Amino acid sequence: MQLAFFIGLATLYVGLSLALGALSPWKYEFGILYWFLVPTVGLTCGAMAIAQLVQRFAAIPWIAERGFGFPPRRVHLSWRAAVRGPAILPVLFFPWYLVSLTWKIGNRDGRLIAAVIVALALVAVALTIRKLLREIRLLRDGAVAMALIDHRTNTGEDPWEGIRYHFMTADGVAVSGRAYDRGYGVREGSIVPVFYDPERPKDHIAACACWLEADRAR
Repeated sequence: MQLAFFIGLATLYVGLSLALGALSPWKYEFGILYWFLVPTVGLTCGAMAIAQLVQRFAAIPWIAERGFGFPPRRVHLSWRAAVRGPAILPVLFFPWYLVSLTWKIGNRDGRLIAAVIVALALVAVALTIRKLLREIRLLRDGAVAMALIDHRTNTGEDPWEGIRYHFMTADGVAVSGRAYDRGYGVREGSIVPVFYDPERPKDHIAACACWLEADRAR
């Protein structure tokens, strides 16, 4: 369900961005200003505002009586990622335009700049894939502990603030960590599930720091 919603919302945002002129920044009366404020950065800001509103009212999945059960668990996209992920797509037309513009210059410097932008984009994609694979591994196969949130970077009004926490493994090993709250709005003094590698407890991830979620036991 979440993946289908993600694809549908991504199609909507990209289609709307294209319809508003994301591929033709010089076509409209105000040129690059219109292109920047409407179909790229502007649309992304609007989509992010909608996503943040949804996140504030979305349920927190681990507040329930059921546990997560034994591995391997089923893993799926979270609703927060399903609404927030597509929101960044319109702004990606900005680096695309920079690449196309610098490549059309035709000289060596222009093509070098284009190559650097493409290389940075590929690195970002590779790091994202690496993070998702790590999430899948820990959520699917990791042991589960409940961590206490020791500190949040601000008042809790921004759902994307940094947190610090600690937890105890099943073997009695104390582990501390820090992460970004991915829209769950966890508070200081609350608890959050942590998925960790029993062989290396420092290799762990808090549930509130994930784009994915593990299915709970039935």
